[in-house]
Amino acid sequence: MNKDATENVIRQVVADVGGAFAAGLGYIGDRLGLFRALAASGPCSSRALARTIDLDERYVREWLKAMVSANYVEYDAQEQEYSMTPEQVAVLVQEDSPVFAAGAFQFALPSLLLTPRLIERFKDGGGISYSELDPEIFEAIDRMHRPWFEHRLTTGWLPAVPRIHERLLSGTTVLDVGCGLGRASLAVACAYPNSRVLGIDPHEDSIARARRLASDSGLKNVDFRVVRLEGIANSEAYGLILAIDCIHDMPDPVAVLRGIRTLLDPAEGLLFWSEPTGSHNPLENRNPVGKMRATLSPFHCLTVSLAAGGAGLGTIIGEKGARDLADEAGFEYFEKLPIENAMQQFYLLSGRPTVL
Repeated sequence: MNKDATENVIRQVVADVGGAFAAGLGYIGDRLGLFRALAASGPCSSRALARTIDLDERYVREWLKAMVSANYVEYDAQEQEYSMTPEQVAVLVQEDSPVFAAGAFQFALPSLLLTPRLIERFKDGGGISYSELDPEIFEAIDRMHRPWFEHRLTTGWLPAVPRIHERLLSGTTVLDVGCGLGRASLAVACAYPNSRVLGIDPHEDSIARARRLASDSGLKNVDFRVVRLEGIANSEAYGLILAIDCIHDMPDPVAVLRGIRTLLDPAEGLLFWSEPTGSHNPLENRNPVGKMRATLSPFHCLTVSLAAGGAGLGTIIGEKGARDLADEAGFEYFEKLPIENAMQQFYLLSGRPTVL
């Protein structure tokens, strides 16, 4: 064995185990309001922070020390006080921030608790269905994706495609496939009042929450339905269909894409499709984002699809995987869009050979 190479592997194991425990403590800080309380209080001792939210000081002190080591919290050794920078607050506390990321802690912990069940799936095959997942996971997915929809979708992603942006401004019909809690649907309806938006998802609780959000927003040009894509076959043609970070999860991605193609307006319909950033070649995923996506796949995307007897594509399909699916589904136009984003890559598809 090469000594340096061996030590690199050991360092990687240490880093990963430390990261796993840091994620667990991040979850505790998020769920108990420790990050929020520290951000609100400003520099303070562990005793003062514990008193603020009525928690045991000794646990709070150890949590703070760990969060300092993880670079989530700051420490003034002279004053023996803890604090958070504006950047840490934006990422870990402010839910409406464009860089909020603490929802990832909430996704990671309940997902990791599936490990004993996944061991059995490794032995016997099959999967863990979406309906069997901890409800916290649904909330976590919404919290993780919220910054995309409220800060990027209608201010950066869609306007980056003039063909889409102009049609939305003048007014078109939009279908949001796998809409979840409806953040993307609501963002499009708000930014483009001349267009009508329908969000669909088979998960009843998510659609119930989407309808409440729509009611609170007062928007009249958006609606939500508990239905799979095949349930709206032969309905009206849509000028734009959104499929954001969801096709790879589905039991039969090719059938879904075929269904989308039949629902597109034959004259001008477009599919705006996003998938997690990454490559079909695992060696090209040796980076923080690729690693996160690849390692979460068995815990969520893969197992949810296999539970339904599906294709089990996993989280990362890459551009090659997307092109292969589009070809099989009969799309004649496929373009990888030059939208810069660390987490997602974007495609524009049409049933026609060219898009004007």
